[in-house]
Amino acid sequence: MPLIVTFVVGILGGVLATLIHAPIPWLLGSLLIVSLVTGCGVDLQRLPATLEKWMRVLIGVTLGPSVANSLEAVGSSTLIAVIASLATVLLLMIIGFNLFQRRLQMSRGEAFLSALPGGLSFMMALADELKVADKASRPRIALIHTVRVVSLVLFVSLIATMLGSDLQKGAFLEWFRLDLTLDWQWLILLVVVLCSMWLAETLSIAGGHVTIPLVISSMTYALGFLSLPMPQLVITIAMVVFGSILGRELGSGPRNEYPRLAGASLLLTAIAFVFGALLAWLFGSVTGYGFITLFLALAPGGIAEVSLIALALGLDVGIIAMVHLCRFLFIMAIGPLGLRRLDVNKT
Repeated sequence: MPLIVTFVVGILGGVLATLIHAPIPWLLGSLLIVSLVTGCGVDLQRLPATLEKWMRVLIGVTLGPSVANSLEAVGSSTLIAVIASLATVLLLMIIGFNLFQRRLQMSRGEAFLSALPGGLSFMMALADELKVADKASRPRIALIHTVRVVSLVLFVSLIATMLGSDLQKGAFLEWFRLDLTLDWQWLILLVVVLCSMWLAETLSIAGGHVTIPLVISSMTYALGFLSLPMPQLVITIAMVVFGSILGRELGSGPRNEYPRLAGASLLLTAIAFVFGALLAWLFGSVTGYGFITLFLALAPGGIAEVSLIALALGLDVGIIAMVHLCRFLFIMAIGPLGLRRLDVNKT
């Protein structure tokens, strides 16, 4: 029952946001109302980690068609975007590490994980896997990354609205489109989802619940075995789930430390936005992707969160997902190496 209450609150936030024509309503609305309710002292239960894993798998499969289409256009433009993304990672890692360690007196490992611009669940999984986060540091790391993702959603929504993009998907019922047909491709889509989940659970790679299905589905679509896209209803449900999870993390953070944690996170996020916007402006015309697309490809956040925003905006999700996948692999490589180099037991 408590889980149903959390989900209903998230849905209510999405409905209200849709009625007032807010951008990306089901993600932003659920996030804001759950964080407000939790912050007011209501103990909303966190949605199960298993449900979040399934949503991440579904988002990974959803990105398959876009990534498959983008594979045909891989060239120098993609390489420029990837190099710019990796440069952003290194810049934020250096600035963020010094900011969090000196200003917030975090341990070296805690500051390093807080500075890396990966997704919330990926960074927390990496912290758990490498035994960096304890009961005290885990909420701080989670809060810093949550504030970063929330800022990204709000900022991109504002910019997109100013540029005239339609984030409403037209009619209210458009968000619940299912398009059920008696087609054998539904069976293939189901097999891809189930195999992706099984493989992600078996390999147990941090962030694998998005990247593994992304790779499997993109290959399936590229080879022509599947052409049926993921129903819009699934994407809408995923938005509510992610919004509710992020909202609860934001509302139940360490309140006595919230001002300085949020302030430091916002400062680093602002630096990331300025640097990303500068690179997107410089290389937007060269790559041909456009400012918003390239900016989201360079934005600090996880593949799932950024891809949901791109899907709502109707952008080239494939190139955005590909760049974030390269960045994800880069962070997977330098994360453990960086922590060992720093010696996480030192402060």
